[in-house]
Amino acid sequence: MRLTLRQSSILTFVLVALLAASLVGMGLVYRAKAKALAQMERTLVSALSGEAEWAGDWEFSELGADPSEAGTERVTIPFNGTEFALVVRRGDYRGAFYVTVDGAPANRLPQEAGRGYLVLTSPDGQPEEVVIPVASGLKDGPHAARVVVDRAWDQWPLVGWRVGRGPSTAGYDAALAALGLLAAVSLALLAARSVRSVRQRTEPADVSAAPVGVDPALLGQRWLCSPTGHTLTALAMLAVAVAFYFLRGPVCTVALGLALVALILLRLDLGLALVAVAAPFHLHLRPLLGKQFSMVELVVLACGCAWALRWAIRIVRTGGLRPARNGLQRLALRRPAALDLAALAFVLVAVLSLYAAEHRHVALRELRVLIFEPALFYLMLRTVRLDGRAVRTVVDGLALGAVAVALIGLVTYALGIHVITAEEGFRRLRSVYGSPNSVGLYLGRALPLLVAVALFGGARCRSRRLVYGLAALPVGLAIILSFSKGALLLGVPLSLLTLGLLMGGRWRWAGLAVVAAVALAGVALLNTPRFASLLDPSSGTTFFRLQLWRSSWRMALDHPWLGVGPDNFLYAYRSRYILPAAWQEPHISQAHNILLDYATRMGLAGLAVGAGLQITFWRQALPLRRLSDPAWRALAVGLMGSMVSFLAHGLVDASYFLVDLAYVFFLTLGLTFWLARNGVCDEVEA
Repeated sequence: MRLTLRQSSILTFVLVALLAASLVGMGLVYRAKAKALAQMERTLVSALSGEAEWAGDWEFSELGADPSEAGTERVTIPFNGTEFALVVRRGDYRGAFYVTVDGAPANRLPQEAGRGYLVLTSPDGQPEEVVIPVASGLKDGPHAARVVVDRAWDQWPLVGWRVGRGPSTAGYDAALAALGLLAAVSLALLAARSVRSVRQRTEPADVSAAPVGVDPALLGQRWLCSPTGHTLTALAMLAVAVAFYFLRGPVCTVALGLALVALILLRLDLGLALVAVAAPFHLHLRPLLGKQFSMVELVVLACGCAWALRWAIRIVRTGGLRPARNGLQRLALRRPAALDLAALAFVLVAVLSLYAAEHRHVALRELRVLIFEPALFYLMLRTVRLDGRAVRTVVDGLALGAVAVALIGLVTYALGIHVITAEEGFRRLRSVYGSPNSVGLYLGRALPLLVAVALFGGARCRSRRLVYGLAALPVGLAIILSFSKGALLLGVPLSLLTLGLLMGGRWRWAGLAVVAAVALAGVALLNTPRFASLLDPSSGTTFFRLQLWRSSWRMALDHPWLGVGPDNFLYAYRSRYILPAAWQEPHISQAHNILLDYATRMGLAGLAVGAGLQITFWRQALPLRRLSDPAWRALAVGLMGSMVSFLAHGLVDASYFLVDLAYVFFLTLGLTFWLARNGVCDEVEA
């Protein structure tokens, strides 16, 4: 049913009022809950002086109680109150307490086999003495807590306990949950109305007020725009960037840094392509000003400075602030695209999740390198006036980076250096990454794009199709030699199937044939040590992945709204949520599942904006399979295949929250939007 303007305004007002009322209500309830908690009477008891029934060979001192290596120690602690907490000494060691209260699992702890468990490993590996809530919301009266110790000898892990008595906060928690749900529903409906009201246009956007990718007037010459100037400038920029990374002296740093910034200022579109080239090398840092930075970070910041400087130059050249202000006003009056709103919401939720982070220093770093800088890259892709050649150059940058990763990996694999030896001597290619799985993740994003351009690029782009086809060979071989299960069994076959389904006709059958071939190869691979463990949930990778997902689910339930914050998964996992059976792999920094990853880092809000990004992307992308120009249609289909790899491989591994994957994700969004606005109209050169 189509609403009138008045009805639409009333509905929007009601939704805004509900959102505001729910947020105000949550604030009032939080305040009331805080007052109730302030009335709580808490008593701290040491292990030496507290009343308890000790069983086993315990040792006691001023440090607390220490179990023996026999592993038979347990203690039953009677108490009167409504909440109970343990005072523990944690550190860089393996150990756990299994806790029940009145025979039931402690309700403030993660649970395993009918018992709450308290991990004694500290978040950062440093010794600490902390109070860990064990149970709350109990009836006021006598209770008994039973603690069974697993390992932790010579660490004096049990310092004491704390008993609290006060009013119940269950009503406040229920009210907060209800108001939070109301706020989430109101916000979702408002977002849906905003997206629905955005007018999607296919004609080129009016970017007359935006900085342009190529501005030869800066030097007063047109040579930079010529094919020769384009090629030579691109090669010069790449050479300067490589030299800047390898030459570390102060003179070289200043000279090459200024040269790189100058080239990016002259050709910002080539700077954006250089970002795509540098993204997979983010682990290889460059010292600068006493700190370490990746080249992709330095290049994207240089592009950002050039982008801002172009605004300043336009102000000077147009005679003051008024023309620039008028241009900004014209841009502001235009409705933003749904994809822009979704990207903005993603950034805002990431910022909000910072307040849930216990370890702010790592959260701030992830916010910078995984959220702000890739989003800045997207902003420049959206606002810089790129022509068809510039867009192809950015895509070439992604292809060049992928080929470089593949060739480096193949050479090192052939030489037997920088490889991972897995099950029973299984050699795995890892190239510039620390893990072979990262090779499969990144190259799995690039391969569909290379294949799509090579197969569907049109008769007028034969040379380009040939180059991309040749590039796909080392990339595909590197993925195979990485033996990444997620890439070989999910990401690559499903992305190639997507290419066939989108192109239709005989290509649909070709895509199905690829999936069938992968299935047959998978049967053969199950006889190898690397893949045989897939069918064994009691050991190996499958076992640890299932344990990780259980822990991640519990973490998401305990932190539903904003998660544990950016890059705080590792600290929460190894110090609280790791299951005792998974003790061999405590240093895991992500949930290895796209849904759990968003939920644990950014909560339900993160899941909502992640879903919003996917919905807006596919609404924008799917019509592009009907573009009239085969070259742009091939690019669009390749981008959709890359996004399918993002989703499919992300079911069992990382999806967004790695630096290179974040840049590829926003590159995919930016190019898809450009195609939606310009793909029909722009001419493609042979």
